[in-house]
Parts: sequence; C-alpha cells; structure tokens
Amino acid sequence: MVTGRARTRTASPAWGQGRTLLLNAARELFAEKGFAATSTKEIAERASVTEPMLFRHFGTKAGLFEQAVLAPFNDYISEYMEAWENRPHGVVGPVQEARDFYRGFYEVLSANRRLIRALIAAEAAQGPLAATGGGAPALGAVLERFEDVIRRERDERGFRSFDPAVQTRLMFGLVFSIALHEDWMFDGSAGPRPDTATLIDEMARMTIHGAYPRPGHPSWDEDAG
Repeated sequence: MVTGRARTRTASPAWGQGRTLLLNAARELFAEKGFAATSTKEIAERASVTEPMLFRHFGTKAGLFEQAVLAPFNDYISEYMEAWENRPHGVVGPVQEARDFYRGFYEVLSANRRLIRALIAAEAAQGPLAATGGGAPALGAVLERFEDVIRRERDERGFRSFDPAVQTRLMFGLVFSIALHEDWMFDGSAGPRPDTATLIDEMARMTIHGAYPRPGHPSWDEDAG
C-alpha cells in the first residue's frame, strides 16, 4: 500500500532531481549576480526545492559554487577519456587529436564563461572560497585525471620526454585564455581577428610540433597515425 507521504514524494517534480535543479539554478544566479550577491535562499527558490536540501547536497554555498563551475569540466574530461580509451590509438594524426580536444574544451569553457568570470571575481574580492562538501573535485584534481592520457600519448607516439602534469596545465592554460579572454586580447588590433577554428588549429599545431624531437621524425607528419 502506498502511503500519502510516499505519493507526495513521488508526485513532486523535485523528488530525485534536487541536485540537478540546484546546480542549474545556481549556474544561472551566480552568472547573473555573482557569488556574494546570490543567497542560498534565492537558489533554492529558483530550483523549487527547500534550502535544507541545498545544504544536504553541497554543504555550503561555496561548495555549490565550486561544483557549479567545475562539474562541466569534470564531465568533459570523463567523456573524453572514456572515448579515448575505447577507440584505436594512432589512427587519428596527433594534430587532429589535439585539435579535437581543444575544440571540445573550448566549447565547454565558452558555454560557462560568465560563471567562470564570476568565480574569478569572487576569489579576487575575498580570496579562496575554501569550498567544502558537494563532492566536486578541485580544478587540480580534474586536470590530474587527464595526465594519464597525455603520458600515454607521449609514450605511444614517441614524443620527446616531458612532464605530463606540466603539459596538461599548459594545454588547459592555452584554451582557457582564448575561451575567456580572446575579445580582450584582440581588442584594438589593426589586423583581422582570427576565427575560433584558426585559434584552435594554431594551439593544436603549437602543442604537437613542440612535442616532437625534430623535423623529419616519422611522427612529424600530422596526418600520420
């Protein structure tokens, strides 16, 4: 027999969706108003859930903010790594491989540009937010997951020796700066502004050509497996 309480829970549109509803509402409000000006009460109201549910899922407002910003990056890294593990390696040329990664990461960063800027502004104004709860890994932990792909690409393709931890963060820094600040970097330039495809192509070529021991190496041909 189903009790009245059980029927109420089942009928509620938020039942079982509270975490997702809160993340969506938080992304909207943090992007619109910033961290300091957004209250947990506002987030809960927009998500149509209770404020205690927010704290139950994320611990603190800072924990929710951190997860709202970083979850899309973590999801992209997870999806990319799964696809990379499940396809033959060396079939796609190294420049194209880098190009595909940069394009996907650029799209994730661009889609969350306002939210990332809100995080940067919050930490500039009040220091590290010291988020707790919510289960979101810090940025370093997200990027650390990608180091294994970089290490294995290096070894399988015969790249020169380099530090995967440093290379991973240099790659992230490249696409991060373009996705968030390309308008600023080209503002006032007399020459034509390159389109996104050109920027991504140049990042990919610089990354891969810099990783080869010398021109003439068998893997220098970007179309070779």
